[in-house]
Amino acid sequence: MIVTYIRSSSYNNYDYCQMQYFITYVLGWRGDSGRRAEQGTMVHKVMEVLAALKKYKQENPKARILKTVDDAIGEVKVGAKKFYEDEFVEELLQRSYEAYKKDSVNTWQPSHYKEVVKGAWLFLNHNDRKDFDPRYRNVYYTEPHFDIEIEEDWAKFDYEINGERVEGRLAIKGTIDLVTQVDDDTIEVIDWKTGRRLNWATGEVKTYDKMMNDPQLLLYFYAMSKMYPQFKYRIMSIFFSKDEEGKYDPQPFSLPFGQEDEPRFLEMLRQQVEKIRQNINPKMVDPTQRNFKCRILCHFCKNKFNPNDSENMCKTVYNSLQRDGYDETVANYTKDGHNIGYYEAPG
Repeated sequence: MIVTYIRSSSYNNYDYCQMQYFITYVLGWRGDSGRRAEQGTMVHKVMEVLAALKKYKQENPKARILKTVDDAIGEVKVGAKKFYEDEFVEELLQRSYEAYKKDSVNTWQPSHYKEVVKGAWLFLNHNDRKDFDPRYRNVYYTEPHFDIEIEEDWAKFDYEINGERVEGRLAIKGTIDLVTQVDDDTIEVIDWKTGRRLNWATGEVKTYDKMMNDPQLLLYFYAMSKMYPQFKYRIMSIFFSKDEEGKYDPQPFSLPFGQEDEPRFLEMLRQQVEKIRQNINPKMVDPTQRNFKCRILCHFCKNKFNPNDSENMCKTVYNSLQRDGYDETVANYTKDGHNIGYYEAPG
């Protein structure tokens, strides 16, 4: 397969389903977000806005009115005192919910809003110190995007795509939820997870030991080391609101990655990239498409390229690969306007 960059979200997607990876990142088609994913976005938006307002407060300590402009919910203004009141958080939750519900393809009920509210407050009220409430942290950067080239010989690429030569170096791209400063030598990344504490590719529970070897978390750490080299210590904190069965069970984990983990990540990345590059016949999770990952979770299994097609998107692409080969499938089914090197936040 063609691979010019690895997104923070795409690394694990290949192991989850090769065909879904191919249709998404090579052909450029995007599936609609499920309701639970959109609920997670609503919660994240509240955290992002709170962090932006706290950053404004830090930079303007005498300001009576805190303000920010958000791409989803618009301008937000709040009095410095009201900023810490529950009523303001409830207002943000309502605004975030309405903003994302407006253009959603999903059906919404009052109970779904209650889940968004519950998820947000689990993060904000985790302990007496409110360690995961942005209002009580020293905010260094909110939602930073990264685009970092890998300076290794194996990371060079040279492809011909639709008659055009594309060459360069593999890059890792993504978006970090929040970067906070602990002291002069230490930063801490906070990543809020509203989904289940589960590796969907393997079905395994994400334990502390497994997270210390999680490629996506190591990717974030590597990005931090390149973005913020002035800090000697970098902590990666990930907070799950649910357990592996989907029950509310808030558990944060702080992972002490170090400089010795950088070459370990690069080797993991090299191996993954080589697997993807050499694969010109991506597999489906289940050729019968009876697996719940296909029937329930996959946009490409539930939809067609055209209403009159006899097969869904996944089957259509799979059959084309078997019949016409890799190059012709890429030429025939790449989404109009898609650029193989294009990245859209969040990563």
